[in-house]
Amino acid sequence: MEELKQKGSYESGTETKTDDLKDTIEAAVDSAIEISVSGNQCEAYITVTEPKNGGKEPTYEQILREIELNAVVYGIKENILHSILDEKKFNRRYCFASYTPAVSGNDGDITYRFTKENNLAPVEDERGFVNYKDLGVVRNISEGDVIADITHPTEGTNGTDVRGNVLKCIPGKKAKFTIGPNTKLTDDGTRIISLIDGNLNYKSGAFVVDSVVNINGDVDSSVGNIDFTGDVVIKGDVLEGFKVISKANIIINGSINGAVIEAGGDIVIRKGCINSQITSEGNVSVNFCEYSKIKCGGDLTSTNFVICDVYCGGNLMTKGSGGGLHGGKYTCLLSVDVQNIGTKNYTKTELSVGNNAILTNEKINLTANIADIERRINDINLAVNYLKGKQKELKRLPEEKEKLLGTSIRQKVIFGVEVSKLQKRISEIDELLMKRQFLSVGCTGVIYPNVKIIINDEAIKIEDEYHRSRVFLDSEGEIQIGSF
Repeated sequence: MEELKQKGSYESGTETKTDDLKDTIEAAVDSAIEISVSGNQCEAYITVTEPKNGGKEPTYEQILREIELNAVVYGIKENILHSILDEKKFNRRYCFASYTPAVSGNDGDITYRFTKENNLAPVEDERGFVNYKDLGVVRNISEGDVIADITHPTEGTNGTDVRGNVLKCIPGKKAKFTIGPNTKLTDDGTRIISLIDGNLNYKSGAFVVDSVVNINGDVDSSVGNIDFTGDVVIKGDVLEGFKVISKANIIINGSINGAVIEAGGDIVIRKGCINSQITSEGNVSVNFCEYSKIKCGGDLTSTNFVICDVYCGGNLMTKGSGGGLHGGKYTCLLSVDVQNIGTKNYTKTELSVGNNAILTNEKINLTANIADIERRINDINLAVNYLKGKQKELKRLPEEKEKLLGTSIRQKVIFGVEVSKLQKRISEIDELLMKRQFLSVGCTGVIYPNVKIIINDEAIKIEDEYHRSRVFLDSEGEIQIGSF
């Protein structure tokens, strides 16, 4: 029995040793490389299994070969692959390749430098004072001023997936805008500018520049003062305390009362002008004018002037059988043709024609200005000649002296242009002085007493009534009164 136990024990031990031997001789298993790609082909993944029983780990070349077999060609992160091998990161999935997404282009944009709404509100000046009669009804803009800035759209950038396929980008869209009348898009397409001097408005989805400001009613507290670069047309009246200013022409279909009207061109007032101020560099035509001050560079026409202060750079005329100069002071640089001068009540009326003294004084001032400029030009010439001599001697002047030489030469040119302008004006004055030797005052009605008429430097005070008369200078330069 004991023998059998020993035999069994031996056999049992033998079986145990056999199992251990079986474990030691199991086949070695090498690492496996598994590659997968996401459905949208934007990412690729790798899993390297752990080798068993002394199996081999993969080489870097084997991994690359497997990647190539799976057609992954873009966005491969080699550092990930190396770290898997170097750090033995087995049995875990790693993203080893990523796509580059497409970048859509930016849409174009437009930025306006002005508000589309022209909300009428009192305007505050640079000192902080608010003028409640200036409501900003006009937005002046000059030729070439920028109305809007435009940003071009960008094309965007294409992307690439891990298979190497191109992912198309979406280009940006152009900014939407409309080019209105008297505006244009610059050649480079980056700005909208004004083509003229005018009034900026937003109409029908676009900024426009109007060359004329039209006021359909009166210029009153609902409109405010007007200051415009172009023509102004007012269908109604201009009420007391308001101003209308234009660098061009002004047409008023109604009347003005206690107003100020200024124009760089002509002024037409279809009805009357009462207790107002009118200034024009061109011609002025008004139906009637009372207790007002008028200054115009051209001709002045009305039916009646009653107690007015007038300066007329052209011809002064009245129309209508009862028209005339009824009290006040009138200066006219050319001829006067009116119906009546003075009143039956002998209202004081003074009329100066020609006024050579003004032109002569202007000529004297211009001549003095020319002499002063020529002295300065002479000083500049001395400096220029000295610097040029040094330049020739030294071959090259110090930088500050070079700048001084350039500045001096430019200043000399500017002074020369200024002298030419002044000389041209003197020539114009000489021509005007020659013409005014033959000036006269024509009166188809009556010249009443208490009227003083001055032609150039000669004066006469009327003490009797003269009918259908002409006042002129004779060949001796004496003032005379004759009949038509």
